[in-house]
Amino acid sequence: MPFTRSFRALTVGTVLALLVTLFSVDYTVKRGDTLGNIARDNGVSLAALVEANDISNPNLIRIGQILVIPGEEGEPEVIHVVARGETLGRIAYKYGSSVSALAKRNGITNLNLIRIGQNLIISGTASTPSSGETSGEENTELPTSPAIHSGSHTVGRGESIKSIAADHGVTVEQITRANGIINGVIFAGYSLLLDGPGYVAEGTGKGEGTYTVKTGDRLGDIAAQHGTTISQLSNANNISNPNLIRIGQVLVVPTGSRWVCPVENAQFTNSWGAPRGGGTRWHEGTDLGSYRGAPVYAPTSGNVTFKTGSIGGKQFNLRGDDGVMYIGAHMEDFGKSGRVNAGDVIGYVGSSGNAEGTSPHLHFGMYPNSGDAVNPYPSLITNGCK
Repeated sequence: MPFTRSFRALTVGTVLALLVTLFSVDYTVKRGDTLGNIARDNGVSLAALVEANDISNPNLIRIGQILVIPGEEGEPEVIHVVARGETLGRIAYKYGSSVSALAKRNGITNLNLIRIGQNLIISGTASTPSSGETSGEENTELPTSPAIHSGSHTVGRGESIKSIAADHGVTVEQITRANGIINGVIFAGYSLLLDGPGYVAEGTGKGEGTYTVKTGDRLGDIAAQHGTTISQLSNANNISNPNLIRIGQVLVVPTGSRWVCPVENAQFTNSWGAPRGGGTRWHEGTDLGSYRGAPVYAPTSGNVTFKTGSIGGKQFNLRGDDGVMYIGAHMEDFGKSGRVNAGDVIGYVGSSGNAEGTSPHLHFGMYPNSGDAVNPYPSLITNGCK
């Protein structure tokens, strides 16, 4: 009898081991890996990866460490009903998943189109195809933010970056990088990402345009307006004396050598993570305040398309040559479209869409590789926009 019980226990253990082998794979940690990136790349949640490997601190993994990547078989099915103001990115990191995994599981082909009331399968073995399509009236035109982040935290009164980092087992540097914080200042009620990529835009060094000299123009002013330098402008036009240019003279303007501020002399603060819609969503950009009709400049060379919707109003999408998708919403009117150079006027500041009745401003967003939203504030500061 004891032999029978032992045999049965051995059999059950063997079956369980086989199931784990069948529905999981191994991954060897490489230099530069983070647990969040490994989870994203393998289409699993950070929580599932931590649990499968009995990891107490998600920030402590070592090069050469072998991780078990859990399979999806046998996971309980979790359904999320899309609410007004939600994006696929926000839903993904709410559940510790990734946009790519969520889109694949639900058969979503357009990451920007989910509808209010739509049922999304968050985890489990099922895969219910979803058209993912809705009208611009119900869904924001602004790109969603595919989340490779480990989560978020809403700042409470009296909290600091250091205390938040300690509470969540992450570093101060992870929080400041993910949220584009450059002065250590945070605000109660704002949502902070606990980890994620940071990005600061730089010029591409590509493209050229032309400019016709007007009364009162100086070469230095023209260079600054077009994101280049006096020396580059002089070399491009064989100008020996930078103080001698004439009215009507057509100058070749090298563009892209420096990143151009989208709105000159704009008023702005670091509003990344500020609550919107009564706390149902969070600000993923920087609002550049200016006068109505102020020119909006292409920050880099690339291709511009326009769209109009009830939320973003008149909006530009610029696929930059630097690999960044730039968006600008709430414009008064459109400017140049198609192929543009850095410094070309692609629109005019306004308050269209759901910004009607507010002060004129440009909602400016940045999405490197058309992926995660990153805070534009460090790029604006680094490139002298304030």
